[in-house]
Amino acid sequence: MEASMHNDSIQTIHADVAGQDDNLGDSALRLGYLNALAGPGRRFHLHGRAQSSDYLAGLALTDDHIWFDERGEWLRSWDSASTPVHVFNAGENNLAGQHAYPTVRRTKELAAVKKRGGVVIVAGIGVKNAEDAKGVDFQAPFRDADVLSWRDAGSREAAGFGDVNPDWAFALGSHTSQWLPADSRDLISVTLRFDRPYPDETWVREVTDLARATSRRIATVAQVGRDAPRAIRLAADLGGQYIGSPSFAHDVLDAHVRALYRRSLIVISDRAHGLIIGATEGAYPLGSAADPQKLVRLLDTVDLAHLVGRHDQVSDSAADLPSRLDGLAPAIDEARRRLARLTLRIQAALSSVAP
Repeated sequence: MEASMHNDSIQTIHADVAGQDDNLGDSALRLGYLNALAGPGRRFHLHGRAQSSDYLAGLALTDDHIWFDERGEWLRSWDSASTPVHVFNAGENNLAGQHAYPTVRRTKELAAVKKRGGVVIVAGIGVKNAEDAKGVDFQAPFRDADVLSWRDAGSREAAGFGDVNPDWAFALGSHTSQWLPADSRDLISVTLRFDRPYPDETWVREVTDLARATSRRIATVAQVGRDAPRAIRLAADLGGQYIGSPSFAHDVLDAHVRALYRRSLIVISDRAHGLIIGATEGAYPLGSAADPQKLVRLLDTVDLAHLVGRHDQVSDSAADLPSRLDGLAPAIDEARRRLARLTLRIQAALSSVAP
């Protein structure tokens, strides 16, 4: 994106928004983050790892967003005459084997911002495995960010500082007042990761039994490009239909999966953002995974972890469904209220420094 005309009253926000290139959840949570940072008189210098046009399509970029593939170029774009604002990337971090976090290089970047009286925002961050965070030395420029919020309590407890708010993707999607009622939803949507063990025959039988019991058709979908072959196989095994997106550009893919989830009574997935995006469109998130610990942590933040389990627990989770359906809209409303309060804190921090 080209830069807007220079204006001394414009505040430049430097934000790292890199993500997995074919993963809709990665662009969705960062779109929610960018929305929380937006405001009059602001432009954005964004950095990512040479992200594709498909990924960038999900970030709703405008002429006020200037993209930098190279981190060095992004850092050199900081105006030495202005007060710096550094937005640390949201999403998952793998801390396995790490003794200090962030890296020396990134800690120096944060320290330089604070030395110049700038603002550091760290919001929506999480760790892949909370156990890995317990022995990590979190560096002072990170710990002392002006806003620091984890996206699940397990990450917060392991780190020992900051607060907890829902994943940014909960801020997106339809207003709960616009959701179709349960009896008007004709699908059960299924989307599973390509890089996990394929579920066994018992799981297949229990999912098809659930579809029969609820008189719904099964649709499979891939909201990550690499999941498409698995979605096609699942459709055949479940007696359902694979409904592919006309494009894997993230704006088109987002519209496609949301249209399906708005028609779905349930979304069954081992992808956190399959469950989150489904829930924000009124589809009950039934988490089913070989190892569901990450799903439990993210959905527990919004009191929706009770229907998450292993692949061999689908029937147990489904049995609780009828008594739980009415709790979805209040949970999503509260998640959005919490994110709105977090947004106000971020806006106050940004407004506390001159452009």
